[in-house]
Amino acid sequence: MATTITAAMVKQLRERTGAGMSDCKNALIEADGDFDKSAEILAVKLRGKVENRSGRIAAQGSVLTAISEDKKSGVIVEVNCQTDFVARGDGFKAFAESAVKAALASGAADIAALEAVMVDGKSLKETADELTGKSGEKHAIRRVARLTSSGLIASYVHFNSQIAVLVAVEGGSAAAVADEVTLQAASMKPLYLQRSEVSDEVKAKQRELFAMQIKAEEDDAVAEVEAWKKRMAEEADNVTEAVEKVLADLEKKAKGLQARPQQAKDKILEGKINKWFTDVVLLEQPSVKETKKSVADIIADLDKTAKVTHCVRFEVGEGVEKAEVKDFAAEVAEMEAKAAKG
Repeated sequence: MATTITAAMVKQLRERTGAGMSDCKNALIEADGDFDKSAEILAVKLRGKVENRSGRIAAQGSVLTAISEDKKSGVIVEVNCQTDFVARGDGFKAFAESAVKAALASGAADIAALEAVMVDGKSLKETADELTGKSGEKHAIRRVARLTSSGLIASYVHFNSQIAVLVAVEGGSAAAVADEVTLQAASMKPLYLQRSEVSDEVKAKQRELFAMQIKAEEDDAVAEVEAWKKRMAEEADNVTEAVEKVLADLEKKAKGLQARPQQAKDKILEGKINKWFTDVVLLEQPSVKETKKSVADIIADLDKTAKVTHCVRFEVGEGVEKAEVKDFAAEVAEMEAKAAKG
């Protein structure tokens, strides 16, 4: 005779495993009320769900920071899921908070170490897998970084937890400098703290790109002249002095670009490189508060002895190829169409 599965039994198994109510009930029915066997069934189903979702793109979520009481060390962590809806849920938020707190307390500085940290009797990896099984969405710790300083660690987290910055600053006015730098980094997305961090390989590739742009400018000017000549030949009866003047100006521009000596091109190339540095190097960027001054100038105004030693900026999902998000109405229509087909 089959065991009667009661609501109390379902609740007990749910509290033990954290699985959904319907999954707990089905497991108890399958195991004829045996709790240990039911837990094993749920564990197998959970592994299946996690494996099925392991390859899914998780590009939503949050980035958070935590700093020690003495402000000498700090961490920044990105935790991902698949949709913004899940990212706003209490379960995901609690997991993200526990991950960043665990990173600070444990000293973990890479994903494997952080996933292995035990919180409330379970590793963070186990908790992430449980959330994956419950929600049907992949949950994962994507990256973590840790900074230490003899000066000061400070951070900034954008109100929606989509962008976060962690900095290390040394000097007498470290707190004021940190405020400037964190806001700058959050707003302007620098790739490097200072020019010396840019590798020779990256600089060489950028030079090659700009050299190609200079050459393309010459080629485009010549192509435009040829296009005008062809058009004028096709519409010879409609050619006016004004049209001829346009062609003459274009020919003059093309000849001028082609006649530039290599020394002039090299100077243009250096100008482009230096402009690129002001885009990607934090200390060389124009300040978001005073655009006529660089960040380095602002820091010097605050305290010439202050020095920013490290800066880490995380933005949710950056570098991840995001899945196409369907329009809600279109998704509903698609579901209705599938239902109609039976």
